Amino acid sequence: MIVFGITGGTGAGKTSALRVLAELGAYLIDCDALYYEMLRPGTALHEDIGAAFGRDVFDAAGTLNRQKLGSLVFSAPQELQRLNGIIYSHLGAEIDARLARQRGVRCAAVDGINMIQARAAGAFRCDCMVGVIAPDALRLRRIMARDHISEEYAQKRIDAQPGSDFYREHCDAVLENVYDSTTVFEQAVKVFFEDLLGLYESKKEKEDHV
Repeated sequence: MIVFGITGGTGAGKTSALRVLAELGAYLIDCDALYYEMLRPGTALHEDIGAAFGRDVFDAAGTLNRQKLGSLVFSAPQELQRLNGIIYSHLGAEIDARLARQRGVRCAAVDGINMIQARAAGAFRCDCMVGVIAPDALRLRRIMARDHISEEYAQKRIDAQPGSDFYREHCDAVLENVYDSTTVFEQAVKVFFEDLLGLYESKKEKEDHV
């Protein structure tokens, strides 16, 4: 099984890329959804966050107060690093476990905004990290239409994330979305991933025979 890490900024086209991968038979893991699933009261991740940052970061029902936790970590780089270390450790172990249970699947795609950082921390392993990028002007139009927000707010969201050069530098492959048509982009995505799958399957086959 070939494992892809899928990352990229908002409005670049990750959702379309993942839809095509699903059509190709990929097993998908959404790290954002998995994170919230693992944050239920009583889980190991929930308990470790409480032990590190105090029970005050949870409300009376035990639900994480993101604003309160954010106020503790976003102004203190070392605290943010500590939080990320906790999250990456738990997420990485759960992703490994879920991937290990897959049988007869040609490929898997693990989608997350911080996949590059998690791999750099040793918490995530994949055969190929793919960055989905697009020109800012196209991203701006897509975000405004998708989320029904102003141009100013959409631009702030883009500015708060790494630019395309970050993904070009840190990813093994880059999927660039320059298409106004989602249908045309998805056709390009299919060719892109079929080629990548062939490349990495051939590479693994050679390694297995060494």
